[in-house]
Amino acid sequence: MTRTQNARKKKYYTLGELTDLAAKRGYMLDFNNARQVFELKDKKHHNKWCWIVRPSNGIKVGQVRECKMQEWNELLDFNIARLEKNA
Repeated sequence: MTRTQNARKKKYYTLGELTDLAAKRGYMLDFNNARQVFELKDKKHHNKWCWIVRPSNGIKVGQVRECKMQEWNELLDFNIARLEKNA
């Protein structure tokens, strides 16, 4: 394997990384396999929750690799803001 192949930039989060990222922000991220959707919940107030949706069109995100890392960061920011706004 060449150095170029080893140095490839990572494009996608794993589910564990996404869960950790949400936890650092005070939220729980769960994947609902039956509905094929991500649920974001406030750690302190479990009744505050939402599905992860895209800000551009409101469509629910259903797979980890549906979005690259930068888009996931934006999705988490957007959906956390939605929860806080509706509190």
